[in-house]
Amino acid sequence: MKKRSLGLVGVWVLVASISWGKNYRDSQSGISLDYDESLWEVAPTKTLEQETLVNFQRKVPDKEGDTTYFSRISVVKDDLSKIKKLKSSKLPKLQAYQNHAAEFLQSQRFDILSSEKKELPGVPGGAFQMIARQRDFGLTFQQVGFISGDTAYLVTATVRTKKYPEYQKELEQLFQSLKWTP
Repeated sequence: MKKRSLGLVGVWVLVASISWGKNYRDSQSGISLDYDESLWEVAPTKTLEQETLVNFQRKVPDKEGDTTYFSRISVVKDDLSKIKKLKSSKLPKLQAYQNHAAEFLQSQRFDILSSEKKELPGVPGGAFQMIARQRDFGLTFQQVGFISGDTAYLVTATVRTKKYPEYQKELEQLFQSLKWTP
């Protein structure tokens, strides 16, 4: 695998060297991210309320002998005009959506471990990041969200809680490689 430096991107700051060989780009949304194709593969999408742009899954299970659960990364978009609470919120749109996302996770029995603003070099307008643990299934989510007009984009990594510390640096590289070109 060869290293490539992202260098300066427009007026953004120097990110870091990324030693990943594959770039995913969704031409409709303008979202792209880098991933290590020796560890991750594109997986079938399952659409719920949001429109799923892509799912990735780890090529090997998180637990020896586990044939049912693999770590996943998904990129989805959510139509903000369909979320009634956001229309009446006096908060800035990104913060209101961050609160909405946290409430949704809590309704699914997640404990929110952190929720904060996040600056990503390739995402103009700011983003938020949440890390949450699902009590029933032993999963940790690391989620980054940002907004363009009336559309929210969520990039979510789902990992078994016991494996999260091992994958944390790799996931941060992935989130730092995220770019959005409207």
